Amino acid sequence: MTPLTLTMQAFGPFAGSETIDFTALGNSPLFLINGPTGAGKSSILDAICFALYGQTTGNDRDAGQMRCDQAADTLLTEVSLDFRLRDSAYRVRRVPQQERPKATGEGATTQSAEAQLWRLTPEGEEDECLVARKVTDANSQLHALIGLDANQFRQVMVLPQGKFRELLLAESKDREKIFSQLFQTQIFQRIEERLRTQANQIERAVNDHRQHISGILAGGELESEAALAQELAALTPQVEQARQRFDTAQQQRRCAEQMLGEGQALQRQFEIRDSLAAEKARHLEQQAQITAFQSRLTQSDHAQALRPYSTALVQAQQAFTATQEQQRQADAALAAQRISTEQAQHAFETARQRQTELPALRERHRQLGEFIHKGQQLSELEARWKTAQVAWQHADEALKRDEAQLDGIRQQGEALGAALEELQNEFQQLASAPVELSRHESLLTQRQELDELIRQGRELDAQQQQATQALKGRQREAEQAKRHTTEQEMRWHQGQAALLALTLEDEAPCPVCGSLEHPAPAVKHADIVTQDQVETARSAEERARHALQTAERQVHQLAQQLSYNAEQTQRLSHQLGAWASQPQVELQQACEQLRSQVGRQKHVQGEINRQNAARDERRRDWSALDKQLKAQRPQVEKAKEEALRLDSQCDQLRQSLPEDVRNPLVMRQTLIELDNQISEFEKNWESAQQALAETQTQQARAEEQLRSANQQLARNQQALEQAQAEWQTALQASSFESEAAFQAAQLEDNQRQDLARQVEEYQRRLAELDGALHNYHAQLAEKTLPDIAALTAQTKAAQAEENTQLEAWRSLDGRLKTLQGIGQKLTAAHTAQAELEAQYRVWGTLSEVANGRTGNRISLQRFVLGVLLDDVLIQASERLVRMSRGRYQLVRREDPSKGNKASGLELDVADTYTGKSRSVATLSGGESFMAALALALGLSDVVQAYAGGIQLDTLFIDEGFGSLDQDALDQAIAMLSELQMGGRMIGIISHVSELKEQMSVRVEVRASRLGSSVEVKGALL
Repeated sequence: MTPLTLTMQAFGPFAGSETIDFTALGNSPLFLINGPTGAGKSSILDAICFALYGQTTGNDRDAGQMRCDQAADTLLTEVSLDFRLRDSAYRVRRVPQQERPKATGEGATTQSAEAQLWRLTPEGEEDECLVARKVTDANSQLHALIGLDANQFRQVMVLPQGKFRELLLAESKDREKIFSQLFQTQIFQRIEERLRTQANQIERAVNDHRQHISGILAGGELESEAALAQELAALTPQVEQARQRFDTAQQQRRCAEQMLGEGQALQRQFEIRDSLAAEKARHLEQQAQITAFQSRLTQSDHAQALRPYSTALVQAQQAFTATQEQQRQADAALAAQRISTEQAQHAFETARQRQTELPALRERHRQLGEFIHKGQQLSELEARWKTAQVAWQHADEALKRDEAQLDGIRQQGEALGAALEELQNEFQQLASAPVELSRHESLLTQRQELDELIRQGRELDAQQQQATQALKGRQREAEQAKRHTTEQEMRWHQGQAALLALTLEDEAPCPVCGSLEHPAPAVKHADIVTQDQVETARSAEERARHALQTAERQVHQLAQQLSYNAEQTQRLSHQLGAWASQPQVELQQACEQLRSQVGRQKHVQGEINRQNAARDERRRDWSALDKQLKAQRPQVEKAKEEALRLDSQCDQLRQSLPEDVRNPLVMRQTLIELDNQISEFEKNWESAQQALAETQTQQARAEEQLRSANQQLARNQQALEQAQAEWQTALQASSFESEAAFQAAQLEDNQRQDLARQVEEYQRRLAELDGALHNYHAQLAEKTLPDIAALTAQTKAAQAEENTQLEAWRSLDGRLKTLQGIGQKLTAAHTAQAELEAQYRVWGTLSEVANGRTGNRISLQRFVLGVLLDDVLIQASERLVRMSRGRYQLVRREDPSKGNKASGLELDVADTYTGKSRSVATLSGGESFMAALALALGLSDVVQAYAGGIQLDTLFIDEGFGSLDQDALDQAIAMLSELQMGGRMIGIISHVSELKEQMSVRVEVRASRLGSSVEVKGALL
């Protein structure tokens, strides 16, 4: 990101509008931002950071507090920044929340925070609007474009006052966030999360399999796998024994069923034999009837020879009778057809007379059609006129209604303006409530502290009195202990003299004075003090002295606490003023009233916003409705003209129609009647012609049919006479006495077939019964009837025994199969669990290593960042070695952090003078500046080299040069010059005179009573 143009208006110390054209400084310039303290040098960086992120560089001031106090009330606080990012240029404009004068009327209103973002054309003109107004949208868009959030931007591109060493002294986790964003190493973090998720899933699957194994055992009502093996071992021989018992019972059942089947088969043979004998007896009873059937069939064979002559006679009689009927019907049809022909001739003459009336009817039909057409035109015009009349009325009503609505909107707008004015007045009256509430809450806190101090003072007074009394007691005890020790020591010395006197001898020198005479030796008393007693007294004296010192310290501490308490009480009383003497409840009530006022102020502010929105909405409604009315009025006039034009056309068409044909319904009915009459005449004429032709044709056909019927009748009469003669000749030559006997002997074909079939079946069945009875008599000659009941009972007992043994075997075998299935499931479950555990050994180990849970607790992403940090430190150390004259290098700490603290990205400084590495926090101010600057520049180099989508081609430095000596300053300037020659913009904020002398390209910030101003010097103009 490279700034191109920065415009600040009523921002910080700049009362007017100040613009800095960075492009005038040259390509990748190294320039100085110079000016006196407080002139606004750092505010330039604040403006850049505020334009991009809505925050200042130090984040110590709220964006709403950046308004210049010297700025005119009508001048809006805003910042605009044009910058280049990769191959595109952008413009961002931000306006913080602030108070501004009302557009109309008196008083102030709140200007909401807003932000706009545009993409610029190559000529620097606004092209595409990326964000129109919303601040959060601008923040997210700029974060995505630059790739850094506000904190990261301050740490690697804008190094403000008080923040220069944060990147150098940041902890591993903070540096990890910065580097992961710069180098885009989130993929390694996703790998860590993926490995951790996979390991957790496998671990859950292992636990689920363990629960599954328990469930398998529980499903088989088994306590353990050992119980399963034990029950399987016991159950296997039991199943085999049960199966053998079942096989034996099954064999016995089969033998019993076989014996029962054989007995039932023998019994059925005896029953069949008896049944056949009874059936033969019944069959022989039909012998007489079968003989009669045979005689009847013989007579029928004789009659069959005469049947052709009888059949021919019957057919001849039937043909003669049918022909007579046809001749009668043809004669009657001819008579009826002659009558029809006469009627058709009469209808033909009547239709021909009506045919002459058709021309006059058709002319009348044509005239009525013309009148109806004009009537239809008149109806259509009248309908259009009515529609136009209704449209005119509706448009006129809508116009009047919209005009009334427009007047109502105007009245609502006036009411909203009046209400808004009242709310704004109330808001102005409550404007100081938040400040007063903050001040009173601070006073309340101080008053509570004052009351607490007074309470503590009372307690300290009481404690001091107690401590003073205790001190006096300790003093007496110490004096007593000291006197007692002195007495004990004196008595011990006296005792020692007495003991020494016991050793004195005459003429022997005294061991103390050397005298040979001992005139008054010490006398030994009974209560001689021992050395132990002296030591005990000394110990007691020492304890008393320590107790006295403790009491003195306590009294001294309480005196100091009382003094501090009195000072704090006096300070708070002075700060509270009159509130120090008033009850705390009154101050609390004042705070509550102010809180109520603050709440009311917020409510009024919200109501003002709503009223403003409502008023704006009313204004938009009024404008839209007024525009609509302007468009409606010509439409109403147009609708009126259309209705009058159609009314005039209707009058003209009415005058062209006669009075008696103006009713379209009557005319249409008359026309329909004419249509029907003409159609009827035409149909009657065609029907009469067709009917006459058809009747004449049908009469001729009837006459021909009568002639044919007479001829056929004569032929059939001759054939009947010949058939009667042939029948009489054949009857006389037969065995029948008369025609009646012949008729009685005849049988129909089905009767003959039925009688023959009955005779044949009787004879065939009689032969079958004789053969079967002969066979059964031969088979059962030496056999007796079996006892079926005893065999059945024996079979049922064998079946019951088989079922019992089957159920016992099935029960045991089912349990065995269940246990075997459980064993198979357990084997499969153990196999799956072993596979999962093997997977977990792989995935779990990878997860623990990647997530930094083993060894030095360095995660995969932190390991990668450590490698990248090594590259950064190589570049940074090259510069730091030069600036420190070969003394310092930046190195990464290899030793892990203590406890559970994450490590891997901590920095140390290697001191070649001592040959040891130590924490970067031990560097002095100037040394820290050099190290932080070297680190920032090394980071810029590496990020550019890796091309991770983030370009750190700008660096602003706002501190540190004043802590360098001349040699180090020269080295730093030389290094920055090299960096500037590599394509980076370097801006230095400092008031160091040496820098001003060495750097010709400067941004001079001047301060005045009316606000600061900016001037670019040494630019390429």
